[in-house]
Formats: sequence, C-alpha cells, structure tokens
Amino acid sequence: LLNLSIKVMDEADRILDMDFESEVNKILQVIPRERKTYLFSATMTKKVSKLQRASLQDPVKVEVSSKYQTVDKLQQHYIFIPQKFKVSNMDLNNFYTSDKFQDCYLVYILNEMAGKSCIVFTSTCANSLRTALLLRNLGFTAVPLHGQMSQAKRLGALNKFKAKDRSILIATDVASRGLDIPHVDLVINFDIPTHSKDYIHRVGRTARAGRAGISITFVTQYDVELYQRIEYLLGKQLPLFKTEEPEVLSLLERVTEANRIAKMQVKELEDKKRTNKKRNREAQNDDDDDEGDTEDPTKNFRRRLKKKKK
Repeated sequence: LLNLSIKVMDEADRILDMDFESEVNKILQVIPRERKTYLFSATMTKKVSKLQRASLQDPVKVEVSSKYQTVDKLQQHYIFIPQKFKVSNMDLNNFYTSDKFQDCYLVYILNEMAGKSCIVFTSTCANSLRTALLLRNLGFTAVPLHGQMSQAKRLGALNKFKAKDRSILIATDVASRGLDIPHVDLVINFDIPTHSKDYIHRVGRTARAGRAGISITFVTQYDVELYQRIEYLLGKQLPLFKTEEPEVLSLLERVTEANRIAKMQVKELEDKKRTNKKRNREAQNDDDDDEGDTEDPTKNFRRRLKKKKK
C-alpha cells in the first residue's frame, strides 16, 4: 500500500451504508497522502460527504443529476395483491402455507413474457432460494443470487445469467447495483423495496444503453405507503399491469405443489449444510446446491404434472 498512487471508491454510499466506515478509515490511514482519488456515488449522503471531506483535497466535483429518475424507454407498472394472498416471513421461515397467489402472478407474468431475460428481486435470501427452486420445479431456468452465497457461487450464478444459460435471476439487493447486463428485458419487484432509492437501482438493471425495458412491482395493501413514496420520488403515477385473473387462478394447483416441493428442497439443503458444518467447518456444498441443482428432483415432479394434465 505504500506505493499506492491511485485510489478508486465505487458505490461509496453503498459501502458506508453497509457499515464499512471503520474499515475505510483504516485504509485511509495507511495509504500515501499524495495520491489520486476517484470517488463515485449514486447518492450524496451525509456519510459520503464526510468521507469526501476527509479523503479528498481540492476535489473536482462532477454531478450528473440531483434528481432521481428513470429512463424514458422503461415501461413501469404495478400489480396489486391483497395481503391474504401473500406469505409472511414467519410462514416462510417455518415452512407453513406459502403465498400461493403471489407466486401464481409471478408464474403468470413469466409465461406471458416467455423468452425474455428477467431479474426478480426479493427482500430475503431465503425467499430468493425458495422462489428459484419453485420456478425450476415448473420448468423455468432460474438461478438465485444472494448474500449468503460465497463469492465464487455468486459469480457462477451471475455468469450463467449473463451467458443466457439461465433466463431468470432471483436476486436480493446484492444485484441492484454495479451490474451491467445489457440483455435484461424485465425486472420484477416480487418484494417491494423498503427504500425508494433502491427502487431506482433495481429497475435500472433494465432499459440500459438506449434499450427498452419493463418493470413490474407487486404491491399489497400494507405496501401502499412504500409504493406512494416511490411514485412521489418518480413524480408520476404508474399504470396497473393488466392480468387475466382466471388464467392466474388456473395455475394455483401446479404452483402450490411446486412450492411445497421447493420448501422441502430448501429444508434438505439447510439440513445438509448443518451436517457438513459439523463434520468440517470449512467444507462447502457442491456449487449447484445453492442454485437448486440437486439430483434434479424436478423431473419426477414434471412427469406428475404431465399426467395430471392428461
């Protein structure tokens, strides 16, 4: 570090929001004072301003825009789902009845948008994995991406999505910034973001570099205030995404069974991880485990679905 001449801090607001302020200060104390520093931030928070004053001397400031906005080629919509159709975190953690109808709406949209590359954002790592497994059980090429995965597995999942080996990425906000994937056609906010600015970052994964894109946000009656904050930030009201409810409800039986199996698969993966941890704390599951690529228990499930259709 003594020979360091250039320091670059990208996504500075994100770094500080994740409580890495003390680590950043330690780095600043040991690197040379005579250096070039480049600091990039999507938002100018108090912490970023403080860091700017502490680490920069006579800085040149380049500000693109102080207004939060989305590109014109992004078509933004919402879907309203009553809370009784949506699973609670307690239900998810205890493997009780799932959010059947919300899952049905997700499957309905993915069927309607067949052939498009999609990122589905969830609020928790557990829901990211469950949703990815559910979609895989229904024949979709989905892969999860969340903070509980190792860096190698995260990169593996991302590379599969970039290479179009997987058409659907089920991600937490770990994927809402810093990713440039040109071919993303659709962003779905399966769980509405708690911070309005995170909405901008999420939907910014599509409609990049002059391309068109679509975003759809799921909203319950308990999300209305959060959703109104998003509309206030955007300065406009978003249109309702039109759906055919009979078609959505026709998916209920298949989606319920797929979700039941997905929760069993999650339980098996967690049990396996606990067992491996006891045997060897440094042991890791096979790369495909976190993607739901077990010994493909979905094959028998798909056969059963085909028989039911007949």
